[in-house]
Amino acid sequence: MINQQRLRNRLLGLFILLMGLFSFYTYQVHADDALSFTISVKPVENQIDKKATYYDLLVEPNMKQNLTVIVSNSGDKVKKIKVTPTNAITNQNGLIDYSPQEESYKYDPTLKHPFTSLVGQAQTIDVQPNEQKDVVFNLQMPAEEFNGTILGGFVAELVDEKTDSKASEGVNIVNKFQLVKAVRLKENDTPVSPELKLNDVKPVLVSYRTAVTANLQNIEPVMFGKLSIDAKITKKGQTEVLKSRKAENLEMAPNSNFDFPISWENDPLDPGTYTLNLVAKSGEKEWKFTKDFTIEGEESQKLNKEAVELKEKETPWLLYLLIAIVVLLVVIILLLLLKKRKDDQEKNTF
Repeated sequence: MINQQRLRNRLLGLFILLMGLFSFYTYQVHADDALSFTISVKPVENQIDKKATYYDLLVEPNMKQNLTVIVSNSGDKVKKIKVTPTNAITNQNGLIDYSPQEESYKYDPTLKHPFTSLVGQAQTIDVQPNEQKDVVFNLQMPAEEFNGTILGGFVAELVDEKTDSKASEGVNIVNKFQLVKAVRLKENDTPVSPELKLNDVKPVLVSYRTAVTANLQNIEPVMFGKLSIDAKITKKGQTEVLKSRKAENLEMAPNSNFDFPISWENDPLDPGTYTLNLVAKSGEKEWKFTKDFTIEGEESQKLNKEAVELKEKETPWLLYLLIAIVVLLVVIILLLLLKKRKDDQEKNTF
């Protein structure tokens, strides 16, 4: 019986080892496959920075121009590659992000001319081994002149139908490997100063942990960096800081917004009215915001119920004990007073 058990354990161990090796091999193949393609952009005459490896273009109203992304395959098999135009956003980490967004994503309402509206849809091509192909996008500038910057990019990634089908069956999950070339468009040198706004402040779960986010919005068509943020939260009308967060070297895309998270450190989000004091600085610019926000009871219960690693409130047993002792003493004193009064009445009767 013992030998059979040992045999089963060994077979199980061998199976796990083989599965681990298979998983590693599968990932390695896809990683090497991804690294064997590159992208670049074809130079144009209106490039501002001639040394830049991305498009940095001086354009005009109503201007039409071809923007060419060159895709090269240095691997040993055919690759199906998708090139997608994207709009630059500011992600939750406070960084400029060129990744393709979900269809449900809502771009900032101040973004008047998204880059994607100027160059058309994504294109998918087959590239043979040791071949390079041009992917041409037709740029059509809007009729009206604009100041500032339109910022976007071209993102290239492999289209792997086998990987997609396996991932959907839960057999294998491979992170997408993407290459990005930014595109910056401007029509003049008119200076544009960044301008920040503070929008909603609300309780949320970030990675299933309690937090409060402050939505910061850059309402101008200009990108900027070296942004520092110092945020403090108190109970409304009080000065004691409950939660705080400092961050440095953040950046913002033109006409974009992002939710700046302030960790609640796994404490419950208690109902009540709070005040956020936030100071943001970039270069010589400084913005100071003060905003009250309320955590409602139902909202508090829902978020706390869904949160992970939530700290339980410590029961104040010592306080309860002191209250019980005080109540007991009061009762004893009242009983003694009643007894004394009754005794005095009996004495007066005689």
